[in-house]
Amino acid sequence: MFDHVNREELLTSWVGGKRISYKKNGSGPPLVFLHGWIGNEDTFGFCREAFGRHFTVYRPAWPGYGGSGPLGRFSIEELVELARGFILGLGHDRVTLFGNCLGGNTAMEFARLHPEMIERLVLIEVYDFVPWYLHLLLVPGLNGLLYRMFLRSMTGFHFLNSFLPLQKAGGSNGLRYTEDGFRRTPVRTAILFMRAIHSFARRRRDYYHSNYRSDVPTIYVEGGRSFGPVKAFRDLVETYYNDLSIVTIPESLHNPVMERPDLFIDRVLPLVASTA
Repeated sequence: MFDHVNREELLTSWVGGKRISYKKNGSGPPLVFLHGWIGNEDTFGFCREAFGRHFTVYRPAWPGYGGSGPLGRFSIEELVELARGFILGLGHDRVTLFGNCLGGNTAMEFARLHPEMIERLVLIEVYDFVPWYLHLLLVPGLNGLLYRMFLRSMTGFHFLNSFLPLQKAGGSNGLRYTEDGFRRTPVRTAILFMRAIHSFARRRRDYYHSNYRSDVPTIYVEGGRSFGPVKAFRDLVETYYNDLSIVTIPESLHNPVMERPDLFIDRVLPLVASTA
């Protein structure tokens, strides 16, 4: 008999002609996790068993990531529709939606456009769009070189990590996850994702700051020390959501799902399981 909680299935879905690789485990109401800039199907992996006792957990990889098909030029709105098509293709019309990092920005827009499909929204360490120090990754001809130099090389990564909190210091998996994430993410994919979020920010950032208001029940999860743009989002999130709970995990830095999954489970699961 298949153990739905502890074992996972690696599956494929086709949405709008795009091949989406995803992992599934658990049973119960649907929970969909949207990963961030350097994630894949395994970003939520350390949490899957605990949440799988209450939910059917789906962990898709965006095109260009993990086992999904290649990524062409795209917009954040197109990613939203891709996620919507993925969810509807699974036979669900309402889900608990998690979004981490830049995946959280996409989840926010999903909730704005399709609030009727969201049972509860969980945002984890979301950016106030594109950090200024990543703008050089938008410069044609220079972006690929900089990505390889500062994010893919051991020397560059540790230099960057000396002043940016990219790992859980001394953690058992934080460094490996972040370092491996930059290495496994194709350069073109990382740059196209950054361009998409930058383009979206130019068009929608002022609107968000002035007008984004949502009644979708939302949990915002913050780490203990993170990037300036994440702190900027934290300052705004209470104006965005009328039904908001904030969970702080100071023992982690930027990605508590990977850095301190034990604490993420302890502090977040009870809040979402009560609605499952």
